[in-house]
Amino acid sequence: MKKEKFSEKNLKISAEIPAQARKTLFWKRVLELLSASSRRRNGVNVSRIAMYAKPGSTVVVPDKVLGSGQAMPKLSVAAVSFSATARKMIEISGGKAMSIVDAAKANPTGKEMIIIK
Repeated sequence: MKKEKFSEKNLKISAEIPAQARKTLFWKRVLELLSASSRRRNGVNVSRIAMYAKPGSTVVVPDKVLGSGQAMPKLSVAAVSFSATARKMIEISGGKAMSIVDAAKANPTGKEMIIIK
């Protein structure tokens, strides 16, 4: 039996991303990462996001954000899902936790955004 390319959750995210955003290279890459095997995706800790992102920037994580790590700067983080502790850490630092679809609607070009996997 052949495995589906997208999981049901990722297929829903893919369908809700605006058509204008799908045409840009940034969002094409995000969709490509979402279609990767779930064995290749392990989740991203808040500490990793804090290490690579600049304060005030928007980060896209094509996986689940986990709450392990130190406090982080003020960031907007878009992800498939968040653990409760990760969401709490992001909001305490003054940042914003949002879905990938919301980020695509807010910034269809993907400028000034980074992907962390």
